[in-house]
Amino acid sequence: MKNVKLLLLASLVASASAQSSSVAKEVETIYPEARALYLDLHQSPELSSHESRTATRLASQLRSLGYEVTEHVSGTGIVGILKNGPGPTVMLRTELDALPVEEKTGLSYASKVRTQDDAGHDVPVAHACGLDLHIAAIVGTGAIMSHSRNTWHGWSASRLRRLSAAQSG
Repeated sequence: MKNVKLLLLASLVASASAQSSSVAKEVETIYPEARALYLDLHQSPELSSHESRTATRLASQLRSLGYEVTEHVSGTGIVGILKNGPGPTVMLRTELDALPVEEKTGLSYASKVRTQDDAGHDVPVAHACGLDLHIAAIVGTGAIMSHSRNTWHGWSASRLRRLSAAQSG
């Protein structure tokens, strides 16, 4: 558990490393929620193209932070947009799926999930590649961006279109 805490905290701090000490305090503030999300996702993994619970949870969290959310992008994908005036655009991306493998870590929060794969086989499911941690770090970063809107700006869609047209013309 200590390693997971360190990894999640390091991921969140890395996103704030160029920022002030107030952002470091924000990381500490949002850490409990990010950790709770990580533990929930780790214990409730879903196979690729079946991440409906994960996508719903992520969409709900982003909406609660003020993001405009579009769901069911190419199936279970979601897009969250946080507009904040003119300036550079920041894009964060994560995948949602887990793997058809059995977790044998012995951790108290280890996945015990089993499901049927697309071929109808009963398989174990685990977040063996760290996407659960990545999702939690993305949501934590999204929370920091939402809570600190007074410190940054992002381009509007019309500005992006004009820039794209200028570059391609």
